[in-house]
Amino acid sequence: MSVVASTWSWGRWFWPALVGSLLADLVSKWAVHAALIRHWDHPSWITWAYNPGVAFSLFAGHPEYVTVLTLVLIPVLAVVWWRGPRREGRWQNLAFGLILGGALGNAVDRVWAQVGQLAGVRDFISVDLGFWPFNPWPTFNLADSAICIGFVLLIVLSFRSQPRPSAAIAP
Repeated sequence: MSVVASTWSWGRWFWPALVGSLLADLVSKWAVHAALIRHWDHPSWITWAYNPGVAFSLFAGHPEYVTVLTLVLIPVLAVVWWRGPRREGRWQNLAFGLILGGALGNAVDRVWAQVGQLAGVRDFISVDLGFWPFNPWPTFNLADSAICIGFVLLIVLSFRSQPRPSAAIAP
């Protein structure tokens, strides 16, 4: 198999997921912010929040540590993916593409926050279903969604039965 063919086999699932989730996140943050500052009509589930921490605002008091941790974990995750799951199949590549694309989308916000352009990661989706634990759920963005979907997909894939290696036949 040629290098181009082997790259395409994993790349056709990984790259669209990564680039799509990254662009969807950044464009949606820009569009929602533009709509809100211009006071355009928007659905009630759209709100605007900055999260200087991670999920559920953990470590919000130390956004600089969260930024450094993010910038260290993204390349570590990329190396882990490159060395293993990249060769396992389309679903693993799709999942890692979603996770890395979402992580990069939030990393952009974290870096902008460190240079004083933002107050944290831009979140805008507000869910309140009226019962615990969804009343209300913390505000989130498309990057968070991509990360969660990718992670859940990896968990589901981990329960699939793997083919067992056949024992070597002795001569």
